Amino acid sequence: MSGWKRLRIAVDIPFLIIGASLTVYIGFAAFGFVKNSSEHYSNFILGICLMTGLLAIRNLCDEKLGGKNMMSETGEDMHTRPYFWPRFAFALTAFVMSAIAMAYVRYNAVHLETTQPFFTDTDMIFGWLMTISILALTLIHWGPLLTSVICIAIAYFFFGHMIENPLFITPKYDPKFVMNYIGLGTNQGFYYLAQVAADAIYFLIIYAAILLGVGMLKMVLEVGKVTGSRMSGGAAGPALIGSGIVASIMGQAVSNVVLTGRLTIPMMRKYGYRGSMAGAIEATASTAGQIMPPILGLAAFIIASFLNRPYIDVALSAMIPGLLYLVGVAIAVAVYAKRHHLPKLAEKADMDMIKRLLPTFVISFGVVLWLLLGYRSPAIAGLWGIILALALCFFQGKYRPTKKALYEAVEEGFYLVAVLSLLLIAIGPLGQVMLTTNLSGRLGSVLVQYLPDSQLLLLIGAMCVSLVLGMGLPTPVAYIIVALALVPFMQQIGVPPLQAHFFVFYFAVFSTLTPPVAVSVLAAGKLANATFLGTAADAMKIAATTFIIPFAFVYSPALMSFPNLTWAVVPAILEVMAIQLTVSVAAYGYLMRVLHRWERWVFFVAALCGFFAMTLGDIYWHASLIGIVIVMTGWLYTTRTRKVAAPEAAE
Repeated sequence: MSGWKRLRIAVDIPFLIIGASLTVYIGFAAFGFVKNSSEHYSNFILGICLMTGLLAIRNLCDEKLGGKNMMSETGEDMHTRPYFWPRFAFALTAFVMSAIAMAYVRYNAVHLETTQPFFTDTDMIFGWLMTISILALTLIHWGPLLTSVICIAIAYFFFGHMIENPLFITPKYDPKFVMNYIGLGTNQGFYYLAQVAADAIYFLIIYAAILLGVGMLKMVLEVGKVTGSRMSGGAAGPALIGSGIVASIMGQAVSNVVLTGRLTIPMMRKYGYRGSMAGAIEATASTAGQIMPPILGLAAFIIASFLNRPYIDVALSAMIPGLLYLVGVAIAVAVYAKRHHLPKLAEKADMDMIKRLLPTFVISFGVVLWLLLGYRSPAIAGLWGIILALALCFFQGKYRPTKKALYEAVEEGFYLVAVLSLLLIAIGPLGQVMLTTNLSGRLGSVLVQYLPDSQLLLLIGAMCVSLVLGMGLPTPVAYIIVALALVPFMQQIGVPPLQAHFFVFYFAVFSTLTPPVAVSVLAAGKLANATFLGTAADAMKIAATTFIIPFAFVYSPALMSFPNLTWAVVPAILEVMAIQLTVSVAAYGYLMRVLHRWERWVFFVAALCGFFAMTLGDIYWHASLIGIVIVMTGWLYTTRTRKVAAPEAAE
């Protein structure tokens, strides 16, 4: 056995022990057996620092062993990274430093909470050690971009008084006051979202990993085959259904692309999809999971915290917009498939697998949803989901998971919950700085000053800012930045708080699909052996059907009223679907037959009419949309046997 293999085992054992111990501890906390919040969340952050520090060393062992396909959340292949030994020393230092610093903070948690911000010099030293070590772990697991953003925010807190611009200058804060808000006081900064990680997402993330371990991925891909066998271009069915369902539980686009894309992308290419389109379909389908309940890329929990509303109410509000996203993607794929005469999926679905595995998913997920609808805590719901999934998987017959599969599922659950909790811990100071210095309100003032006095144009400006601020960042981080920067501004122009938060959240999610960064597209393009720009172009064509959805629920709030629906939601849904259809027809040039260039432009005009009808509410825009669609449909029906010359047939 090689030295790296022995080191990996030596690291893996304490990682699993700490993960199991932390899980039991969080379980006791969920039932109210832990009282002191400063000690509780200090215990949690200490456990996460230990786990992510061990993970950093373990990943380097895997890099040396070369046994795993390791791709970071930014889509980077970890095997290609240089400077191994400096990185190993950095990871070991970060692990030891975080363990020492957080052990000190945990031991003195009550003292730090009661004396804040009057810290001793020793307290300040360990506060800096805590800050530097958590940022070092963030750099290892989430990359330089996110770490740089957090560092800039902390530096602004300390040195903002030196800025000459009167709009962004801050008072000269005492360093101890600043360190209190960064996290040394045990209830701000790094603790800002630690309670969301510990009390809300912890067991739900482990539950998602358990579901994957007992065979849910294979099952939903088989369900996708059932759908794909009934429609043209059906090879995309497993990607749309499988990736959408899996991503809705995992809540991470890039991870889901890597997980499911290895299966769905080769299948699509086999049935005639070009590589860039196959990658684009997988990227957009995986992104759907971030805006579909229940997890919403972790952002649902953060939105609920900001709005002081129950998590389940926030998640249910996202139901209809999320379904419209999937409908838009499905329409785009269907039009593309018809345009290129792609066949139905010929592979038979394993119906026996579906029958055997479906009860495990439906019963456990149904209980989780029932508990959430009953306003039980997400921790309790996730814990029951884990128990039921583990119990029911033994009744799956020949599809019963092996002990190794269950072990790997638990290990994957610990991995996911560690790195995602680290993410929420690390971005706490970023949110704290935006609030304490009122930077978010100042950014809103700048936008109001420089953008025109029109709600639609202001929303388009907010969309562009959200896309730019979200580039290359994980979804929860992108959302928090744009929410703190733009939501106060949006509320100033009359957008309700829930719609304002979801508006910026949607475009923060879309930033994973939009160049120049587009991390989901980058990962999918690598799996499809396609160019980044080609995959990004196809992803943007598909996503063009979904960019209207945030505007739709701002101007038609009924779209976010689920489950308390009225008939007012029907026209809004039909209008969105009509725009999605006209956008897809214009983008791919097909409806009953291949379209001439001028016909595509007419459908593009119809899509614009629909957008203005939705946002401006003028009856003339509605009439124009309906009239163009009716006239063009009749025209295409009567000329459906005509052929288009080759130059105009190109996309």
